[in-house]
Amino acid sequence: MRGFFITGTGTGEGKTFVTRGLALYARSRGLDVAAIKPLETGVDPQPEDAVALARASGRPELAHLPGLYRVRPPLAPFSATLRGEAPVPSTESLCAALGAVRAELLLVEGAGGVMVPLDASRSIVDLIGALGLPTLLVARNGLGVISHVRCAVEALDHRGLPVAAVVLTEHGPTDSSQVDNLEVLQSLLSAPVVRFPHAAADSEQALAASAHDLAALLGL
Repeated sequence: MRGFFITGTGTGEGKTFVTRGLALYARSRGLDVAAIKPLETGVDPQPEDAVALARASGRPELAHLPGLYRVRPPLAPFSATLRGEAPVPSTESLCAALGAVRAELLLVEGAGGVMVPLDASRSIVDLIGALGLPTLLVARNGLGVISHVRCAVEALDHRGLPVAAVVLTEHGPTDSSQVDNLEVLQSLLSAPVVRFPHAAADSEQALAASAHDLAALLGL
């Protein structure tokens, strides 16, 4: 089973769009896909991102697998725990829950950015390392993205975690600054950097089309 961990430079960077797009594209190529968000906050009453990924996979049950983390406050997991919510399950439990899923392609979407704390001693980056999946780092292409991406890549590199691709999401017409950001990051990073063009969130066909270049890079 092939797999990727989709993380970001922060919240609102487009991780769910990218993960959905990849899942839809892979399914259009005949692959059995499981796209899962194991940690989700702001659940009121449904885990909206996880449900969207499960639908893109054609497997609605994936949104409600046992052993995943779901809480109502829209906070970082550790912040939610400090407010009295349930703690994040152990890394071993999360890995076991994800490892029980059968698919040709596993896509795991993280919560927030690379260094979001799960508790006082664990962050998203530790879960990435435990799962052993190559990372897709998603960042919104705009002012500040170059520094944000370089910091996140450095955090992953420091732990010896491979970055399969940096994915720059676009949320409107492409302008010259977005092209400049792409070119600068391509010149600075050893990992490939690709665009994920803007697409209507409610159009599965458009999302799958936006994922074409990324999927081709990954050999999907």
